[in-house]
Parts: sequence; structure tokens; C-alpha cells
Amino acid sequence: MLLNSTLAVVASLGGFMPAALASPVSSQDASQRPLSSADLGSGLPYTLREQNSQACDAGSRQWTGWINVSEEKRLFFWFFESRSAPQDGPVMVWLNGGPGGPSMMGLFSEIGPCLTVKGGNETIRNEHSWSNFANVLFIDQPAGVGFSSVSGGTEGGPDNIAEASEGFDKFLSISFTDIFPQYSHLPFHIAGESFGGVYVPFFVNHISQRQKLGVPGVFQIPIASIVLVNAVVDMTSSSYIGVYDHMCKFGRDGRNRLKLGLNATTCRIIEEAVPRCAALGRQCVATYNLDVCRAAIAFCDEHIGVYLDVRVGGRVPYDDRVLYENGTLPLCGADSYADYLNRPHLQAALGLDEGWNFTSVNMDLNMRWEASGDSFTPSTREMSYILDETETSVLVINGNNDISVTTEGNKRVYDALPWSHQASFRLERYVDWEWPDKSGAAHKGGEFKAVDKLAFATFDDAGHEAVGHQKEAGAFLVTCWLSTARDGQAVSVPRSKNAQGPSLAQDVEL
Repeated sequence: MLLNSTLAVVASLGGFMPAALASPVSSQDASQRPLSSADLGSGLPYTLREQNSQACDAGSRQWTGWINVSEEKRLFFWFFESRSAPQDGPVMVWLNGGPGGPSMMGLFSEIGPCLTVKGGNETIRNEHSWSNFANVLFIDQPAGVGFSSVSGGTEGGPDNIAEASEGFDKFLSISFTDIFPQYSHLPFHIAGESFGGVYVPFFVNHISQRQKLGVPGVFQIPIASIVLVNAVVDMTSSSYIGVYDHMCKFGRDGRNRLKLGLNATTCRIIEEAVPRCAALGRQCVATYNLDVCRAAIAFCDEHIGVYLDVRVGGRVPYDDRVLYENGTLPLCGADSYADYLNRPHLQAALGLDEGWNFTSVNMDLNMRWEASGDSFTPSTREMSYILDETETSVLVINGNNDISVTTEGNKRVYDALPWSHQASFRLERYVDWEWPDKSGAAHKGGEFKAVDKLAFATFDDAGHEAVGHQKEAGAFLVTCWLSTARDGQAVSVPRSKNAQGPSLAQDVEL
């Protein structure tokens, strides 16, 4: 996750199926030999290689490759079939944030079928991967991020959301028309983490409006739902104003209930800045004016973000339980997976030329997004459009220990989000949700509420990468969500079968 501020610069339904098209990955050839454009025929807008457990101990078939979204831009992907009944779906796309953060982080440290270990040359299997129940597609985007490239390198990629949206649309269209058409009839979902709260709503808005207009070449599959994980859709509220709520929890005895919270003097200074920060944030959300939004972030950062004390011996903005105790700031747990992706044997398996420098964030691209102003753009209009003008449902997940995108701030954002059921959602109370361990014992996962197409789940004992910190609980919750979407039922509070008391149904039509 990267957000461009002190909070961030510190780092990161059925569908359309073209049945006449044959898939290059449909063969069950046991040799799993690598495929490339040379194998498939010259002039194709993609390359493709089938991988095996030496690259990722996945427990299912897997492919990597690049798709050309323009003459100079190529996006890298890693696709995994579901470990159970891939032909029945669903399909889940995963995007990390930044801007500039590759989705390989989500693959190798959060929800992918294999995980890296520090200093290791191999992966270990993730028993709680989302590939247990879905076909999962990880995409490094925009071009220049991770293994994706611009004219063969990492410089000069898109620095704005409009260009990134066009590339994403083109990528999905080629993916499910030319490479994976056999999955194009399955329920389709998109998940985004951190700055994915800007990416995903804008991408879905871009695609949905063009689908309605019948624009040639647009990605055709209806988007059943989106899942936003510790995702920022309004930075002033999600990040800055939420800092006061999160870090200043004083009891009557004058003590801060948060172990690594801020002191009373600092909290008073922040408290005085909150009204002005909130007012500027409202102007940003109302106008989408880049200068207004830039001014709002500048004020909030100077008067709130600066007090987070991000330094050696200070706080880690992604987790309120952790101190920054050595010379390298924990960049969303990036160290081990980035090291692995620079191993020669792994890059050779992907088909890369020797010497590609995989980085956990493209800071040049990140800074250019900041310079363009699109790092500060909210996505609240797009969220309102998705909830009121599309068939797409929304699941919001937030780790309760995150400082950079706080649960308290995001609760405020979604309670204030304008849509046709805003009043009902704002008044709906949160109730506990539960998940079962292997023995069947029930554990409290956090809190949950839902109205119509919008659901919000908090995660206890989880920071910025909530579904990575609580892999088993996260997989259970998302399984429930996707099952409900598939069956068209009302969403119920996720509970273990052994939970005590009634299951509190909440009407969320998917």
C-alpha cells in the first residue's frame, strides 16, 4: 500500500462467452510445457506460459504471461485455476494499490495459493488461499509496475486513472476473449486493496458505462461484485480524520486505551485540525477538483499526518501493534516476496530476460501520480454510481489495527456515501460475525452490517493487509460472500455452524 502523504509516502452473474473461440489453456497435457507466442502463433497480443510447483506450490493449474494493452505497454498476470471445480467458478481478479504496488504482493503474502518465506528459494502452500473456492487472476498494473512494462522497462507508465482504466479494460477483454474464454460465463468479481479503493471503483465505472453504451471492444462480462480491502475511497476521512478516532482513545482515567496511541497533547492538536480537514475534504469530494483535493491533503497531512511519528523507533502506519524497530520500514510485508521474485530461477520460469529488477513499489510512478493529482482523487462518485446504477454489489473489509486506512474513518465514509439506501445503511447496527477453525470452534472475526447491495466487515487483530493477517477468517468471509452472490440470496451475518444464538439475516440482494 502507498498513499501519497505522510501516511503513504512512507511506503503500498452469468456473462458473455465467445463459444466459437478455442482456449490455448484448455489442454490437460500432463507435461505442462511452457507456451509462448511462438507456440501459439505470431502476432498475438499476449504471451503465455503454464507454470508448475517450482514457481508456485499452488495445488492447481496456473499460467503467467503478458498482455499488450498498447504498442508500448504490457501488463503481467498470474492466473490460478480454483482447487475445486474451476469450471464452475467464480472468477476473482485481485489488485494491490500504491499507486505503483504490484499485485504479486497479494499473491505471495496474502490470498494467493502459495506464500514466500524470507530468504527462501521455494514457496509454501497457502491452505487458506482464495483459490480454494475461486479462479484467481493477479494483475500487475498499471504498466511499469512489478513485472509489467513500458517499452521494455518500468519508466513512463500511466500517471492518471483514465489511462489506467483504459489499460485495465483492454487487458480483461483480451484475457477472457482470447486466452481464458472458458471462464467467461462464470460469476466475475474484482478485489482491490489500499489504493485499490480508487482503482476498482473507477475501473468498474469505466467498464460498466461502456457496456451500457455498447462501445466496441469493451470487456463484456457483467461484474457481480467488488471487494475492497482496507481501501481508500476518500483519503481525508479514511486516513486523516480517522487517525484521531483511532489513535486518541482516552478513558476517564486519562489513559489512552490504544497501547501505541498518541499522547493527550498531540491528540488535542489533531482535534483542533479535524474540522478544517473535514471541510476541505468535503470540498474535494463535492468538486473532484485536483487543486482543491491537493490542498485538502496538504492541510490534513501537515496538521494530522505529521504526528504519526513514522521513523526508526516510531510507528508503522499499517499496523498499530508494531513499532518500526530497524533500518527498513516494513513495506506491507514486501521483503520476502520481492526477494523471491528476483531469483534467477523464478524469472527464467516466467520467460524474463536476465536482470529484471522487480521492486515492491515503483516510486517513480507513485510520484508521477502525485504530481498529476490523481493520487488525491476520491472515488465516492464512482461508488455511488456502482451502488445505484449497476448490478454490482460491494463488500468492504477493514482491519481494525490499520492506521493508514482506519476502520473508524471508513465507517464514516460509507455512512456518508450518497446512494439510494444511505439512510438505512447509516442506521443499521453492526453485529459480531464469526468464523470456524478446523475443529469447528467459532471465533469472533469482527463486526458486520449490510443493507441492500453494500456490506461492511471489520477484522479484529488485522492491520492494513486484513485478509493476509487473518487468512483463515478472510477466506471464510469471502467464501460466504461469493456463495451468496452466486445463489442470489440475501446476505446473512457470517457465522460458524456452531455459533451460539440465531443467525441475524440482513437483506443484501446480490
